[in-house]
Amino acid sequence: MNHRIAFLPILALTAIGFGDMPYKPNAYQQNDWFAEFGENLGSYVNPASIAEADQIEVGAGVYRTLSGKAGQEFVSAVHPFGYNHTVALTYFENGSDIEGSNASYLENAYILGYALRMPWGAPGGISHKVALGVNATIFQYDPFGALGGVQYAYGADVGLVYNPFTASSMGQLLLGVAVQNALQPKVKTTTGSYHIPRNLNASLFWRGFNRKLELAGSASVLDITHESTEGGKGNQIVPTGRITWYVQPWAGLKLKYSKQGYPVGGITLNVQRLNLFRYLQIDVDMSHDALTSDNQERGFVWNVRATTRLGPTREERIGDARYRRLLIEPEEAYRKAMQLYLARKFLPAAYAFGVVTSKYPTFHLVDQAAFYKGKAFESLRMNDAAQTVYEDALRKFTDSDLRPKYMFQIMNIYYKEGKYDDASRLHQQLVNLYPESDVKADADYVMGQIKYLKRDYNGAIALLSPIVPGNGNYPYARYTMGVSYAGSGKMSEAEAAFQNVAELKPSNSAGQEMKDAAMVKLGHINFGKPMMKKAAEYYVSVSTNSPHYDEALLGLAWAFLKEKNFKGAADYANAIISKTPNSLQVPEAHLLLGYCAFFAQNYDQALSEFDKVVDLAEKKASSIQDMKKQRGKNPANSPEYAAVQKEAEELSDQLPTDRVVEKQAQLRSKFDAVYAKVEKYYEFQRDAERYEKFLQDKTRIVKDAKFTKATVINIKAGSGGKKSGPSQQDLKGLEVE
Repeated sequence: MNHRIAFLPILALTAIGFGDMPYKPNAYQQNDWFAEFGENLGSYVNPASIAEADQIEVGAGVYRTLSGKAGQEFVSAVHPFGYNHTVALTYFENGSDIEGSNASYLENAYILGYALRMPWGAPGGISHKVALGVNATIFQYDPFGALGGVQYAYGADVGLVYNPFTASSMGQLLLGVAVQNALQPKVKTTTGSYHIPRNLNASLFWRGFNRKLELAGSASVLDITHESTEGGKGNQIVPTGRITWYVQPWAGLKLKYSKQGYPVGGITLNVQRLNLFRYLQIDVDMSHDALTSDNQERGFVWNVRATTRLGPTREERIGDARYRRLLIEPEEAYRKAMQLYLARKFLPAAYAFGVVTSKYPTFHLVDQAAFYKGKAFESLRMNDAAQTVYEDALRKFTDSDLRPKYMFQIMNIYYKEGKYDDASRLHQQLVNLYPESDVKADADYVMGQIKYLKRDYNGAIALLSPIVPGNGNYPYARYTMGVSYAGSGKMSEAEAAFQNVAELKPSNSAGQEMKDAAMVKLGHINFGKPMMKKAAEYYVSVSTNSPHYDEALLGLAWAFLKEKNFKGAADYANAIISKTPNSLQVPEAHLLLGYCAFFAQNYDQALSEFDKVVDLAEKKASSIQDMKKQRGKNPANSPEYAAVQKEAEELSDQLPTDRVVEKQAQLRSKFDAVYAKVEKYYEFQRDAERYEKFLQDKTRIVKDAKFTKATVINIKAGSGGKKSGPSQQDLKGLEVE
């Protein structure tokens, strides 16, 4: 039982009464049956040696005497992490029984090892060829129950390995030094206690000649801090050596001189790339201690061990990690962000795209992530944040194909904020730099809208007319062309432009709304004889859920009135009142009902309707003026919203740590509060054009109602209360607006 961790033979023999035995330092030697320096499982030889493990390695061994009554078992596993880190767990089990006795001897060791291969740039210029290691050991022992039960002792080893070269020409050389039991375990005995000796171990390993020859050797200086009170001499040198010649890549012959001082012969066999294991090695060693000495403590001894390697290598793990970090992880992060964006969860999407741009700057879609991050902010009307993102992207991604898109989005922000001169300047830059870009048509569309708003109808038409079907802006461009032609007095060209829109098959609600608006315009253009029937057909084709439905009903009511179909006109006017009670067309619907009653000589009803016209028109005008006062200033331009945008943009550039996520959640409540105000403002702005038109029409409506009311009063007074029908002249001047 003279092996390194079988450190209690003297204690055991003393406990069972075999008499006192002298202290024998050579009983405390490292075990060279299960692993040696140069092999990856021997952390107990030198803890730094496991740094050479390239993949998960597991080994198990059995050591026995011929009788099988004395022996030891060994299991060890090594796991590399990254390029520089390795951990190992080793277990030794040693036990024996005494014939004629129920007592048993227990001696186990549990060793946890760690090795660090020093990285490039390590302090002091230490290169990655050096590895440092440390073991933490727990000894568990029970010498036949002599100490009243299982006892424990604790120790630690330290080691260093230097790998000066690994090359095909010179082979591989490892040099190592270790202090075993640097922290000495303290072992109890029946008479006291003693420390397991502290040993110094120097080792060498070389593999060369195309991996055909291996040489290994070491010298251990035992008990280098010898205590005289524990007996013995200490500082004894114990050598060992091994040579292995591989007659085939898969088979080798071994000859070794053991720490116990006698030769050992053995064979080693290996197979590679099995289904379960990537490498499997079997070693068999045999010896007899009588070969060099008459002291036959063991007689014939043998050892069998199996070593297997499995799983990916360090390089494969690192490569996979890099692949995940550089491609898979950013792909997943980008996909998650896009899912949020498509679900219209724009603020979380902006943060998620920010993770991609911040954490994965080399990702091949990082420029696209920046684009959608800006779009997410834009969708929340956070134009300041969006513009910052686009401008930052222009600085970072100088070779990106998305540069014209960044420029267009900034131009579009200027347009939405009424900064027409800045938008015009950026449009000119974009056209000059990227004349063949996909977004040129979009930029021309926005510039055409600006020209229209500035009453430059010819300029608007010139920019909008090249936009062809298939472009998402085509229906909007044609509609603007129609109103531009109408503003220029070119009604036939206006009708053709509106007809282009009306003939489209819309794919969404916005397209349907634009088509309905064009139908109403076509109805207005064709209003009057002999095209009244055609106008009515356009009005009727407007969908009932369209925001232009009330205007279409009003056109139909006027058309029937012009055709002297007073019942039909009244029906459509009543439809406006019943189906769209909040419509701005309601006052004019009552005006039409008043006309219908007037021509039907129902003067009392006519007077009632004309009074409603004046009352409702004044109330709606007053309500619009109140809204204009309340929403006279865009909350999106307020310092409060600017601060929210700045904080949101800054948070989107930070990795989602717990603290950052907490800040994002805190910002959400502030954002929601101010965004509600912004949305109310834009809801008002969406209807602002209709409000302005109503305020312009309100004067005409009230004037017509009051004039016709006075006419009714005069008719009633002149006829002495008798009914007298209106003349044909009374129909003159009634026109649809």
